Amino acid sequence: MLQHVKQNKGKMFGLFLLMVLLFVSMLSSLMFGKTHYTLADLYSMITSFHAQDLTHIIIWKERFPRMVIAVVTGASLSVSGLISQLLTRNSLGSPSVLGINSGTIFFIVVFVVIFKVSDLNIIVYFAFLGALIAAIFVYILGSLSYSGTTSVKIILAGIAVNAIFVSFTQIILLMNQKGMNDVLFWMAGTISGRTLDMILAVLPFLLISLIVMCFLGRSMNIYASGEKVAKGLGQNVIVMKVSLLVLMVVLAGGSLAVIGNVAFVGLIIPHLAKTLVGNSYAWMTSYSILLGSIFMLVADISTRLINPPAEIPLGVITAFIGAPFFIYIAFKGGRARG
Repeated sequence: MLQHVKQNKGKMFGLFLLMVLLFVSMLSSLMFGKTHYTLADLYSMITSFHAQDLTHIIIWKERFPRMVIAVVTGASLSVSGLISQLLTRNSLGSPSVLGINSGTIFFIVVFVVIFKVSDLNIIVYFAFLGALIAAIFVYILGSLSYSGTTSVKIILAGIAVNAIFVSFTQIILLMNQKGMNDVLFWMAGTISGRTLDMILAVLPFLLISLIVMCFLGRSMNIYASGEKVAKGLGQNVIVMKVSLLVLMVVLAGGSLAVIGNVAFVGLIIPHLAKTLVGNSYAWMTSYSILLGSIFMLVADISTRLINPPAEIPLGVITAFIGAPFFIYIAFKGGRARG
């Protein structure tokens, strides 16, 4: 019992350190870029904002929205990845691997390019719809055999659905090249140029989903023990599956509707959280929220500093880190099975 309390104290201390690191990362996001600012500049902007001061304008109109978007979407994508790994019972599960990213982008492209929809408040719902349809397709394809659904078949189905949606997206853009500029906003995968209005359109959905996830730790632990065990303990497995699927779709679809095609965040962060705190989903959810926000902030800062004054797309940074990590996890899993 004492050891258990000691472990929880260590995890609480880890949460505190992550909160401090998150705060430092948020300050760094406001300070560093094409032009560097000091803490005195930030204090001046907060205490005596002047609409004619260029420093104040840049920090408030450009840096602050980027910081907020990075924090919220980083947390959301990380938790959506945690959910996908639980639902598929596969360490390679993530929204990008399961085709949810490409499904979301496909629906955005269809309605922006073909139907000329430009209102983000409407596009958000199409993003949710695309994420949901992609998730349903993956589950159906992964179940089409006598042996039923397995984690490997779910991953393979996700790769297939991802390829289909990417192909359809490219076909639409080739047939409507004039509309390509309208969707590069989402295709590139970046936080640059995003405004507070964009994140405010999805913020209620994302915050509610994250809050709900913080209260599902015990139920997720029961579900993770296996469906037969969960049923034996009185859990309604169907309701749990559907609830997690909806939360994953909202978190991934809402984030991608704002920042575009940014992959691998949902793959990397849950693994890191699990390494730090073990298999408890209550702890993994909390750690994933903080780690995801920090990761996205650091990645966004990197896009500004690697090749100034030009910016590297955020999706390039996450892919550069995530692709080798994906290969490592796949190799590690294959070696363990061997």
